[in-house]
Amino acid sequence: MKKNRHIRTALPVYVRGLYYGKYTLRQASESTGYSIPYLSVLKKNYSLYGDSVFHNKNTGRAPVNKLPTSLRQKVAALYAASYTDVNFRYFTSCLHEFENLTLSYKTVAAILKEYGMVSPEAHKVRKKKEVHRPRIRRQCAGDLLQIDGTPFAWFYKFGNENRYCLTGAIDDATGKITGLYLTEFECIYGYLEIMRQTCQRFGVPREIYSDRAAIFCYTPRGRDLSQWEKLEVMKEKRTQWQRILDELNINQILAWSPEAKGRVERMWRTLQGQLPVWLYKKGYSSLSEANAHLHEYIEQFNNSFGVAPAVDDDFWLDPPFNLDEILCAKFKRRADKNGCICFQSIQLYSPETTCFAYRDVEVCINESGIFAKYKDQYYRLVPVGEMVQQVRGDSMTETVASIIHRYLFAFSKEVSA
Repeated sequence: MKKNRHIRTALPVYVRGLYYGKYTLRQASESTGYSIPYLSVLKKNYSLYGDSVFHNKNTGRAPVNKLPTSLRQKVAALYAASYTDVNFRYFTSCLHEFENLTLSYKTVAAILKEYGMVSPEAHKVRKKKEVHRPRIRRQCAGDLLQIDGTPFAWFYKFGNENRYCLTGAIDDATGKITGLYLTEFECIYGYLEIMRQTCQRFGVPREIYSDRAAIFCYTPRGRDLSQWEKLEVMKEKRTQWQRILDELNINQILAWSPEAKGRVERMWRTLQGQLPVWLYKKGYSSLSEANAHLHEYIEQFNNSFGVAPAVDDDFWLDPPFNLDEILCAKFKRRADKNGCICFQSIQLYSPETTCFAYRDVEVCINESGIFAKYKDQYYRLVPVGEMVQQVRGDSMTETVASIIHRYLFAFSKEVSA
């Protein structure tokens, strides 16, 4: 750049020298790098207009396509007021979606930098960490699904600092989210829901990659076992999740480090930067509202970050007709003489029937509530006691649903193991 500046400074000297016969066109061309025809035009214009040919006529003139100062100030004020915790690229999308302003990313970034604003994801000089070899994407969609859950204050924009667990699944080949669901705690309930969403929207995947939480497998603790011995012990005792995968014919892969399932870990970084702002702008301030509309965000995410698979084919299979029966936690219990069932220190009964008194039943828990399966029939169960009105035939109230959610599902890690 210094060399170019020097040439521009020396150009008037050579043009004057051409006019007065001190240099030839070839000498001036070799010294300045400009072509002979261009120098000939400059020499002619110099003879007509003098030194004014060296001045840019646009100096001091605003570009035609420059944004008005008021608009640039508005963009900077919007970012400073509500979007300082998102990066410039997502802020550009928010301007279009929520503020009715359509600008390019480069324009927005230039405006914000002009006003001294820095992206929260600006690259910083960090110490070199251990480098992990990136895993190559699977070639076909539906070949591998990465799943995980992460606690975060998703509603902090509303002043709610409670940390809720967002459970998610992402297709390895395309980078598309196949399901998202918010729960109060990380539990099997959230994973059943993202599996339901995946099967209904895409299909049944061939393999699922997860960590080794108690939901997914039985991990022996407090034993002096090698890694291979642990694997053998893990195969002996099956969890609810592994039973579900077996019924859906899905192969399970367990990760031994977060880096092994880097695709879903990278997804959390993006969601933690975008989703709280999206929920706030949409006005979804509760778990139920957010879960009812998360499919809208999934579509936006997939349009922005999804990629085409290497092979134009997929491994998605049609879900079985009894998907709802499979996607539930199941526990064997025996009813007492009144047809009541004891589950996790809670007495449950069915307002619909007492036909399974003294019978072995299967307690099934899914998104719709808690049921007893007896002779291939499902009967809704409700708690007995002061938690509900003692009127047979009452539907499950929000209070009861909340109790089941907080109590039964919050400890499902221990239950499933």
